[in-house]
Amino acid sequence: MSKDKTKVLKFETAIVIVLILCTLFRLTANKFFTAGLLLVSAVAMSLVLKRNRILKTNKKKITIILAAFAILYVALYYMLGLYTGFYGQTNKFGLKTIINYIIPVTTIIVSTEIIRDKLLINDSTKSKILIIIIGTLIDISIYLDVYGLSNLDSFLALVGFVTFAAIANNLLYTYVCKKFGKRPVIVYKLITYLYIYIIPVAPNVYIFFRTFVRMIYPLIIYSYLDKYYNLDKDKKNKDIKNQLITLIVGSIIMIIIIALISCKFTYGVLVIGSKSMTGSLEKGDVIVFKSKKENIKKEDIIVFEEDDIRIVHRVKEVKNINGQTRYYTKGDANPSQDEGYVTKNNLMGKVILRIKYIGRPTLWLREIFDKEG
Repeated sequence: MSKDKTKVLKFETAIVIVLILCTLFRLTANKFFTAGLLLVSAVAMSLVLKRNRILKTNKKKITIILAAFAILYVALYYMLGLYTGFYGQTNKFGLKTIINYIIPVTTIIVSTEIIRDKLLINDSTKSKILIIIIGTLIDISIYLDVYGLSNLDSFLALVGFVTFAAIANNLLYTYVCKKFGKRPVIVYKLITYLYIYIIPVAPNVYIFFRTFVRMIYPLIIYSYLDKYYNLDKDKKNKDIKNQLITLIVGSIIMIIIIALISCKFTYGVLVIGSKSMTGSLEKGDVIVFKSKKENIKKEDIIVFEEDDIRIVHRVKEVKNINGQTRYYTKGDANPSQDEGYVTKNNLMGKVILRIKYIGRPTLWLREIFDKEG
């Protein structure tokens, strides 16, 4: 067994390195390439590694339970669409979609879980971490053609929506695979990944809510399985609980960050991207604003939208004309006042906090993506 554990670590390290390189060079954006790579890896591991386990719980029953959770996930997602609306899928279900998407994604999912099942021979913390990294990188590869690395907004969506949610899901997949085998995970993933290629419409749900659901839902499933099907009350399960507590805290932090970045709630954050407010706000500073549209006074710094661009300038004059409040603004470093005026329709809120310098990495990233574009 010790020889197998050594082989597992070698396999894990090699897969992580290959996946990282392939992701950086965008090779994993090609689903056929990823499917082929993982299929070869799964076959090789099946030949080299033998995983012998005695599962005390009925695998068929757990598979049905996971399938039910998966269907419920899709149903909840579409219920949100009743409030947010729907949009037509780009890839319509048909022979082309089956060949280009459904077959390679299915191959990726099945191969991934075969690999996970074999790698669980090694029960060390280091091995488990590498398994989570492998699963996360594979999840990223599935979404690369949706979000990609073509611009900063897509990159941030990839990090916020895919990466952190993938970590949460892969903690669940590893727990289920270890205790109940790979079949329930495969069924759950097939349902939650393939529906987008089969159902002709998708909910137009804001990315914050999708991220929230994808990060919290695995915790709900784990809690249910742990309560009703936890057969081994030992230290290993305590370790899993500690990992999930860490995940919960991390998820809450990420949800708060995503909520602030979205600017859809009471508070929002923005990175100052120009020098128009130099002296008060420097390029690269981060400001926190409150969605406050009343009691805006002269000399307040406000956030408003103009032609889908968010601007942070100082109020120089407030006028009430024909019952409409108008705010005339100016950048502190600009020689003249802004043209036109701001009304409550395009006013986003009032700046309440400035955090120096921490937005500079975002600006550097944007410059890199702009150069590549």
